Amino acid sequence: MLAYVQVLINIALRKRGPEDLPDSGFLLGVSFAAYLLLQLPLAWLDYGRYGSPGLLFKATAVSVGILFSSVWLLLRLTGFRSRYRQTLIALVGTSALLNFISFPLSFWNVATRGMEPSTSLPGIFLFAIVLWSLSIDGHILSRALSRPYLIGLLAAIALFLLQVTMWLEMMPAPFIE
Repeated sequence: MLAYVQVLINIALRKRGPEDLPDSGFLLGVSFAAYLLLQLPLAWLDYGRYGSPGLLFKATAVSVGILFSSVWLLLRLTGFRSRYRQTLIALVGTSALLNFISFPLSFWNVATRGMEPSTSLPGIFLFAIVLWSLSIDGHILSRALSRPYLIGLLAAIALFLLQVTMWLEMMPAPFIE
């Protein structure tokens, strides 16, 4: 398992790609479980007070559905469907790593919400993690599609905007405060 985490770290640092991961249903399940175990509490921090847990789970399920179906469609249309599982493992696994990093920052951000602007430091760090996540996803998608990094980055941004739009439609309150 340590070797798997090391590969994910190297993917996050853009030293390796999804092709360096095994095509394993078990590993996808482990990655997905780690992602959910970290994503749901983070989402609850930001959205929990605005809706029911059921709505939060529904929004997370829709977001995951968008990710899985968009990646499948993109790889199928470009003739690289065989890379689907490795690409998902890389996307979900690196997202879980970034969620792990952002956990303390999210708690700090919630604790300082509504204070002086000088306490916006955790928000700046979280924004940097979002940008890093887009860069990583762009790298993963470019390698999975065998296309230049810019193409992968544009695909990652499109996927991100689709997911954010879905979250805004389902749970808009935190962005209106």
